Amino acid sequence: MNLIEKIISGVNNLPTLPTVYSTLVEAVENPLTSSDHLAHIISSDQVSAFKILKVVNSPFYGFRGKIDTVSQAILHLGFNEVKNIVFALSVINFFSEDKIIQKFRPVDFWAHSIGVGIATRIIGTVIGERNIENYFLAGIIHDIGKLVFYEFAQKDYERVLEIVESKNCSIKDAETEIFGIDHTVAGQMLAEKWKLPQSIQNTVRYHHTGYVAGSPDVLVAAVHIGDIIARMLELGYPGDNLVPEPFHKVWEVLNIPKGFFYLMRKRLIGDFTQTVRLMLAE
Repeated sequence: MNLIEKIISGVNNLPTLPTVYSTLVEAVENPLTSSDHLAHIISSDQVSAFKILKVVNSPFYGFRGKIDTVSQAILHLGFNEVKNIVFALSVINFFSEDKIIQKFRPVDFWAHSIGVGIATRIIGTVIGERNIENYFLAGIIHDIGKLVFYEFAQKDYERVLEIVESKNCSIKDAETEIFGIDHTVAGQMLAEKWKLPQSIQNTVRYHHTGYVAGSPDVLVAAVHIGDIIARMLELGYPGDNLVPEPFHKVWEVLNIPKGFFYLMRKRLIGDFTQTVRLMLAE
């Protein structure tokens, strides 16, 4: 079995996500589902319910009054945003083992991913996107393929990280050298297995260019820039220390206002510090 077959086999044998998330997805797809019913499903997992309320009440979402119940969270954020937070928490817990390979630790990886999620959602808000419910999740999930390698080919991933260190190259290039594929391809395999929305699959597969198969896509472009911002600000650790140059056409897609980075830097760092502490707490 070669390395690619090993990765594919590992992904195929992964269990499905926790029951609470699967049940929630079915409920959200039913137009007759009430917010109280969704709240009941989420509250059946007390740890998730507690963390959701903590995250929703963080400065990141910016609500003035305190949100005390899951029902209120759904009312303010909507079904899908709350479902996405549940999913993000489930995946973080799923890949929570804290073995260190070189400088790579899951906790630092997730910190970077949360930073990208925060930056992506802020970008969506600033450019006036009406539907930004997938923006936070897309940022958090964009690099999930790295954890596929970490989970199923740990010794080979050590070689990847050694190449990154010795050549000072991107982790994407080092993965391709060792595996023949990079984390965007491995991540898409997992996203397909978990039947994630196509918009999320696209961000996993194409976030390094910001374009989907040569066509502009606002969400993917936002994750592309969000990743670069998180790297510039050293939010967590994505596996290498490089800050890539943005794909030039992405600016046309997003039309980010002048002064955005200067004005948002302090807010982003503050939101990052709070959200990481809440989402990664035991």
